[in-house]
Amino acid sequence: MKNKNKISCRVGVYESIESAAKHLPQAGIRFAEINAAPAGELEKTAAIFSANGVTPLTLSGELNCDNPASIDAVIAACAAAQSIGVSLFFLSTKGSDRAAATLVLKRVGDAAAKHGVTLCLETHPPFCQNADDMLRTMHDVAHPNVRINFDTANIFYYNQNMDSADELKKIIASVASVHLKDTDGGFKSGNFPVFGKGVVRFPEIFAQLHRAGFTGPLTMEVEGALVSGLDIEKRHAVVTGCMEYLKSIGEA
Repeated sequence: MKNKNKISCRVGVYESIESAAKHLPQAGIRFAEINAAPAGELEKTAAIFSANGVTPLTLSGELNCDNPASIDAVIAACAAAQSIGVSLFFLSTKGSDRAAATLVLKRVGDAAAKHGVTLCLETHPPFCQNADDMLRTMHDVAHPNVRINFDTANIFYYNQNMDSADELKKIIASVASVHLKDTDGGFKSGNFPVFGKGVVRFPEIFAQLHRAGFTGPLTMEVEGALVSGLDIEKRHAVVTGCMEYLKSIGEA
């Protein structure tokens, strides 16, 4: 299974669609995670990437379970995703009441299912801060189209005395997508270095994913202090450095 991973990248690091479409192939990246948008806009974005040999694999968006407009926007985005052949929708999800949010997630899960889309809840509080929270949310929502996006660095960011490889082991059966990101390991630290320069145990992360038969996208998330204030070419150098690390461990 080595060298068959679908390595993707969040396009925000390049600040524009056109720049991302140009630079990703230069780094050997053929897949992308793009921001949710109305169907017509998404189709234009997908066409720009396609012209450069890049395929969008996931949408990125937010869901505020307390806000009806946010809920409606996510439901509409599921239909838009289908229009460009994207079946995974990464969501940063929040809400003030777990019981109410559970009902919302069931509802948007039903809407996603109608369009062949799976919602992937990010490793964020309050519902997916760590594996125990994720397991509780998956148990409560109990919907096949509501799964987990596991972030290799956010476990360290939002928790203390936890390791992402250990947490992944607990929740891997519910993981539909993964964000690859390294970290210095500090609680609430925005220092996300080039892969292999931080504390994330990437070889163990990949070993677990392979054992589980994971075939979903592995999306590089390059953000934080490492790239803040840099021009596009320097940001691209960071992305390339992350890819070189993945190649060095046989995963790209």
